[in-house]
Amino acid sequence: MTRIPVLVTGIGGAGNGEQILKALRLAHDLDLFVIGTDMTEYTAGRRFIDAFQVVPPATDPSYGEELAAVIRQHDARFLFHGSEPELKYISENRDSLAELGVSMYLNSQRLISVCMNKVATYKTLEELGVPVPRYVKLDTIEDLKKIDFFPVVLKPNTSSGGSCNVYIARDHEELALLGQYLLKINIDLVAQEYIGSKDDEYTVGVNSDADGNVLGSIAIKRVIGNVVSTRLKVPSLDKQSTWVISSGFSQGLVCHEPELQSQAEKIAGLLHSQGPLNVQCRFVEGTLHLMEINPRLSGTTSLRAIAGYNEPAMFIKSCLDGTPWQREYEDKVLLRGLEEVEITPAQKPALQSQSVATLPC
Repeated sequence: MTRIPVLVTGIGGAGNGEQILKALRLAHDLDLFVIGTDMTEYTAGRRFIDAFQVVPPATDPSYGEELAAVIRQHDARFLFHGSEPELKYISENRDSLAELGVSMYLNSQRLISVCMNKVATYKTLEELGVPVPRYVKLDTIEDLKKIDFFPVVLKPNTSSGGSCNVYIARDHEELALLGQYLLKINIDLVAQEYIGSKDDEYTVGVNSDADGNVLGSIAIKRVIGNVVSTRLKVPSLDKQSTWVISSGFSQGLVCHEPELQSQAEKIAGLLHSQGPLNVQCRFVEGTLHLMEINPRLSGTTSLRAIAGYNEPAMFIKSCLDGTPWQREYEDKVLLRGLEEVEITPAQKPALQSQSVATLPC
């Protein structure tokens, strides 16, 4: 029987691409031949793949040609993106890529464009009647004067992977210092009200089909506190509490939160989501308070797969033979750490590798 060729781009940096690889290697009922690409050969994701190719950045004019060459060389049947620039390229060129014979688990180009801009996301949700935390778009130093709510999170409006350039301002003085700095280094900046605490933070994945029907959802209550999961800690001005920004590396309790998941699914429906959608939020007193929405597979894809909710595998199976989406999953505590990986020219894929510790919930 011929193995199924699957291409995953952007497999380095412990990002989404590597997460997708780990999930695929947990799909023991699929005979996959996995091809990976990255901008450099020095990528730990190589331990999960059968073939590897260095390609230029997605912003390079030659990226599309080289990606197509990899697809043709291996006759890839499925394509998963592993980075935000590649998501943008693949979304905008989905028709020409589909002509090469690959299937892609993508949301609509319209929704991807909206969700990759936080202010556009907030405005769209407001128009749909979904409450969002207070926010202000910051284009100039003068815009800082519009903020009258604290604490406030300053973050990139676009291109904010891994919580890079995200800060908390506790008062006007810190707002001025941080705002001026971020504007000076040309960050496309937005300020958003800080709501709840680190103990209220969740990531909720909602999967929908091409007609906008919800296929399933999964919630992870984030455990934030160690160096892997924490981007920033700031004591409140009265020293009675600590305000925290999580990192891009989620860990925690895979769990069932019916009310939270119902609210996230409603948002997906209102947005007419047609693929993967990640809702980053705080859940306070029974209400979902949005942080942002990522229109893609999550940085927790492998954690979800360990719990039995394997999105890349479910997509492949649904395309191959119409297998229904698997809604059930187990509650688990899934924590992350660091591991050392030796990369050699003869690197072989680890077919059953799992680099997280698991405990029953």
